[in-house]
Amino acid sequence: MAKTPTLRPAQAPTLPQSDPDPDARARGLAKAREDYQFDFSYQEIVSAKSLPLHEKTDPAYWAAIAKVMAELKANELATRSLGENVEHAAESFLEGLAEKLAKLAPSEVGDRLARERRVDPAELDRSPEAYAKMYARIPKPPVVDTWERDDVFAWQALAGTNPIMIRRLAAPHPRLPITEAHYAKAVPGDRLEAAMREGRLYVADYAILDGIPTGTFEGMDKTIFAPIALYAWRPEREGRPAAFTPVAIQCGQDPSKHPIFTPADGASWRMARATVTCAEGNVQGVISHFALCHEVMESVILATHRQLAKAHPIHVLLEPHFANTLITNDIAMTSLIGPDGNMERLQSGTLEASLDLAKKALSEFRLLESAPTKDFAARGTDDLEGLPVYPFRDDGLLSWGPLERWARAYLDLYYESDADVAADPELAAWVDEMGSEQGGRLKGLSRPETVDGLVELVAQILFRCTVYHAAFNYTSYDFFAYAPNMQAATFGPGPSGTAADSDAALEAMWPPYEAAYEGMHLFYTIFRVQLNRLGHYPEGHFTDPRVAPLEETLRAELDAVEETIAARDAARLLPYPYLRPSRVSNSIHV
Repeated sequence: MAKTPTLRPAQAPTLPQSDPDPDARARGLAKAREDYQFDFSYQEIVSAKSLPLHEKTDPAYWAAIAKVMAELKANELATRSLGENVEHAAESFLEGLAEKLAKLAPSEVGDRLARERRVDPAELDRSPEAYAKMYARIPKPPVVDTWERDDVFAWQALAGTNPIMIRRLAAPHPRLPITEAHYAKAVPGDRLEAAMREGRLYVADYAILDGIPTGTFEGMDKTIFAPIALYAWRPEREGRPAAFTPVAIQCGQDPSKHPIFTPADGASWRMARATVTCAEGNVQGVISHFALCHEVMESVILATHRQLAKAHPIHVLLEPHFANTLITNDIAMTSLIGPDGNMERLQSGTLEASLDLAKKALSEFRLLESAPTKDFAARGTDDLEGLPVYPFRDDGLLSWGPLERWARAYLDLYYESDADVAADPELAAWVDEMGSEQGGRLKGLSRPETVDGLVELVAQILFRCTVYHAAFNYTSYDFFAYAPNMQAATFGPGPSGTAADSDAALEAMWPPYEAAYEGMHLFYTIFRVQLNRLGHYPEGHFTDPRVAPLEETLRAELDAVEETIAARDAARLLPYPYLRPSRVSNSIHV
């Protein structure tokens, strides 16, 4: 892991009402407002109008990106039909790559490598074996060997790359007419009524995708569904271990048009699963990851630079959590969400439809209500009896406690009372701008009036750009980079419940090889780049000596979290190492 460059504030951390040189402080903020400006010119997406040079030139960032590109290019060469020369060609490429990349400007690196030919998709079909050929020199995702299993499909609702969809079903779903007969096929020996009464039913409803316009890939029409998936926690019974199990899938919101499928339905069930995994892929890529991580933090970062002086204690605390986020998001404006970028090429929806999904999700997001404890309570997934195993919850909460305590201990150094919070004009301006239509456009924000309220806000920012982001970013390759397991787009009509449903029809739903390879390329890049580590701040960053023992406490608590998750993983259906603090980055930089 690259060493994070040292960052130091211009002066000791000081609240604005106590600053001995308020004029210099005001001049610094005025300059920051020139350097960091909000821009909404592209599709009304919040972004920076331009970036100061220092935001673009971290050598460690570009070196990490170049290294991953080298690995992917070597893998690409090795997947071609080069016979005995495959390994030699790959090794020759790697030997000269470092020297070549050193002569390129950072912006040229991606352009040069993007022009290289990839595997001819005509050479390969859409079978699972064909997709597995794309991992010639890089580790294959572990799900390649397990994706067909129903227990692994259900596990991903709890510990996959988008584990935020499930909600407790406490009453019959208005658009999913599940019956005892359906339930009995999926969970023999259990009863639907008992599972609902005992709080063991969970639903993932993708209604947000209903009716969105779909795009094309190389002239092929994409499809998408708005399925409803039902799961149950099955208690231990008659020698069978307890497990989270899939119960039923309805591939659309209208039950008069979409039949319910269960695991007893063979090929129709397998095709129905693909409608869910494609829905997952679209929600994950567009909403959970892009909108609720990258876009939320773009708003926070710009407002911080503009409204909190470099010497403000909150700016000092948060700045390491901003490392390389703005340049990452700046690149995404073209490579991800720009015309002909990853979003338009790979996701099911048209570019406009996908961006509309992102904006809708942001309009419904409330930063002040985003603490994991609040999220799990709102979704009814905080009940350890109804849902004893939920790794995203269980491991995430382990780090939430230390982060919240760290935020409180740090802020207590500077805010001795609620009156100090109320008297801080920069704090007020910061929160106002994060929520302003001319600023961050985050909804539901209000100025904190107490130390407790401020701690809650800051802790939720810390969690979002670290643990929460890791749950979507560093899981992507393992679950999203193998097309049979999860798709950013499907291409077939989906299951009909007739003899037309078959494994061949399922394979026709999967993306063509070239689209799958482009997705793998993206997910491998964001999976491999980790420049910093949760709780590890740049050496010498905190100039206030009172912070050092607090930082030591945070690291000690996170080390204990690491050990606990490692022990849990040994007993899980699949390991879930992604929220181990060592695997969580301190900032969003991919």
